[in-house]
Amino acid sequence: MQAVFSLTKISYRQILAIPALEIPAGSLYGITGKSGSGKTTLLKLLNNLISCEQSGNVFYYGQNVLTIDPVSLRRRVVMIPQSPYIFPGTVRENIRLAFHFNRKEVPRQDVIDNLLDQLDLPGFMDKDTFNLSGGEKQRLALVRAVLLDPETLLLDEPTAALDDENATAVVSHLAQWVRKPGKSVVMITHAGALISEYADAILNLARGRIRSLDERRDSND
Repeated sequence: MQAVFSLTKISYRQILAIPALEIPAGSLYGITGKSGSGKTTLLKLLNNLISCEQSGNVFYYGQNVLTIDPVSLRRRVVMIPQSPYIFPGTVRENIRLAFHFNRKEVPRQDVIDNLLDQLDLPGFMDKDTFNLSGGEKQRLALVRAVLLDPETLLLDEPTAALDDENATAVVSHLAQWVRKPGKSVVMITHAGALISEYADAILNLARGRIRSLDERRDSND
């Protein structure tokens, strides 16, 4: 099975120590663990927001991330932090600006509306983002990212501010999205029961080390 990310001999400060890890392409890959276990650090390494200072390499589809142009990498691999940055203005302006900065054409309105509906943001195009709740901002950030159509999404607690119904809608949508050719999701979450229902694999970290890896099903099924 092809790996979207491969890690070898990772040692980052006193935060992470991972001898080897492969994340399968085409999977919804969950990362769990207590606060301070290194989850967010791992996600940042995957997107080359930080790099190993002591030892180790991170490969994206077999290419060392250090050799990939950062702008190109972050268009192919979009990361959404737990508290995503939302531009001032309306939802419409947020989506337009995301495409402007990525030099892409904004999708048709029906495509945008359909995704907003799926993530329980119907009729939000002209809402001012100042008035959005934390959960609505998280879902808007996900809408922007999915519309940009990257190869891979890196998500840090995308359901943290959501109620059970909306959290299920988000994870269910991600599980469907990775079934498209060339799509992968790596997702940090504390929603253990929910991710267990949808994930192809669940990595549990403890004090920066792999505590367990539950490969639940073949991502190509």
